Amino acid sequence: MWRAFLLAVLVLVVRFVLVPQFADARVALASLSSISTPLLLLGVALELGSIGCYSGLSRATLNRSSRPSYLTILRIDVATEGVNNTVPGGGPTATAVKFRMLTLAGATPANALTGTTVEVATSVLTLGGLFGAAIALSAAAMRGNPEYIVAGVVVTGVALLSGLALMLLSRHRIATMALVGRFARRIPYLSEDAAIAFTGHVADHLDEYHAKRGRLVTAVAWAAANWLLDAGALWVFLLAFGFGIDPVHLLVGYGLACLVGLVPITPGGLGIIEGVLVPAIVGFGTPHGIAVLGVLTWRLVQYWIPIPLAVVAYASLKAAPLRRHQREPARSRVTAG
Repeated sequence: MWRAFLLAVLVLVVRFVLVPQFADARVALASLSSISTPLLLLGVALELGSIGCYSGLSRATLNRSSRPSYLTILRIDVATEGVNNTVPGGGPTATAVKFRMLTLAGATPANALTGTTVEVATSVLTLGGLFGAAIALSAAAMRGNPEYIVAGVVVTGVALLSGLALMLLSRHRIATMALVGRFARRIPYLSEDAAIAFTGHVADHLDEYHAKRGRLVTAVAWAAANWLLDAGALWVFLLAFGFGIDPVHLLVGYGLACLVGLVPITPGGLGIIEGVLVPAIVGFGTPHGIAVLGVLTWRLVQYWIPIPLAVVAYASLKAAPLRRHQREPARSRVTAG
């Protein structure tokens, strides 16, 4: 029943959101000839910088004992972004692919698993924090839009609950792990021992963060830079079409669209992000035509460019780091024999 529901939602999104966006994309492509070239290049540079910052976050959340180089992590992130943008419900699949490539690149399974988990949590919570801050700064302009206030309250509530869970895990580790074990016993196909072991690895990661708070600050800074540069690229593309939206108002619409786009229904939130973002920024005074052109140009860069780059990144990984680490276990087995 759940799969049937998701399939029905996917069909509705494709029919009423995605197909119209593709139709409007032709207009955006035709209008690229009139866009300011310097602003277009600046937007592309900001988008590439956003990708680089996410790899900085990835590196900051991995323990140094078995952490690949930044260049290897960057290529892994680009490759997994391509998976996220091409596979329906690509977020969980991309995370699994990233875990696999990190282990092939030399990271221990425990480090890859907990590092990736902490990375995703840090990224999402940072986005929620930016969205909440933008809501607070734009409260006066949203008196006629209570849905934004409700969204801000929900995001803040989730962040507080997540913070409470992390605090309990850090300060009451044994009791929290016992609680996780009781929940795991009631969930089909979930191993109690695996759930407890995973929770223990996350607790170890949190202990290291607590001992070296600079790592946490660094991770949050990389995550914030990733989101802000991405939003900055959107702002530049809107400006290139002739409208300079208030950056705080843009961040409200951007944060809402990206949070909704995290729901794994379409690849990379395709159609969903555009469908939420366009009316959101129109509500803040952006002319509808410019909103459509700016958002679709941004998505052409943000969504489509990583796909061919992912092929190149994966090929380079298979040619060097992943193949090298795959050969090392084989050599060690031969030596042992």
